[in-house]
Amino acid sequence: MAVIDSRTAGILKPLDRKNLQPPENDIRKWMSDITGLALSKVVRRWLPRPGTRPGLDEDWCAVGVERIQTHGTPYQKGRKGGEDNGDVVRVSHQTLHCIASFYGPNAALLSDDFREGAQLSQNIDALAAKGLVLQGLAEEVLQTADFFGEQWVPRYDITFKLGRKVERTFGVRDIAKIGPVELHTEKGLANG
Repeated sequence: MAVIDSRTAGILKPLDRKNLQPPENDIRKWMSDITGLALSKVVRRWLPRPGTRPGLDEDWCAVGVERIQTHGTPYQKGRKGGEDNGDVVRVSHQTLHCIASFYGPNAALLSDDFREGAQLSQNIDALAAKGLVLQGLAEEVLQTADFFGEQWVPRYDITFKLGRKVERTFGVRDIAKIGPVELHTEKGLANG
C-alpha cells in the first residue's frame, strides 16, 4: 500500500500510531499481579468466543473497557527537517472507563483487595510502565448476581478509570518539499 501524504490528492490516513493498541492484556496482567489471581483467571470481559466459565467454586475476574473518552481537541505539533519534513503529530488524551467483575467464594475480598492495591504508588508505577495511569477508582464495590448453571451466583463489580496519551502522525508536507510552485494572485504570477 502506498503512503498517502499531502503530495497526493485524497484523504490522509495516519502514517504512525503510538499507544493505541488494545489495553486489555496490560490491564489483566496488572489486576492479576494485584489480586494474586492467575492471569488465566483474569479474563477479557467481552470475547467473540467466550469459552467455558470457571466453576462456581473458583475465584476469577472478568475485566473490560466499556468506553473510551477523548478529551477536547488533540494537541497538534509539526516535525521539521529530514524525510518527514512537515509531518503533523496529533496528541490526544483519553480516559478508558473500565469495569471488573469478580466471581467465586472470595469475590468480595478480591474486589476489595484490588480497590485498595490499585491505589498504591508502586502498583500505579507498574501500570504507568505500560503507558496507562490510574485516574479514578470507585469508592464502592457493587454486589449483584449472574444467573449461571440454573442458579444465581454472586458477582462483585468495581469500576475504574485509566488514562493514556495517544499519538497519530499524518504526512503533511511543507510546501517546499512538494517541488516547484507557482503562486497566482489577482495581479498575476507572484515572484514571476
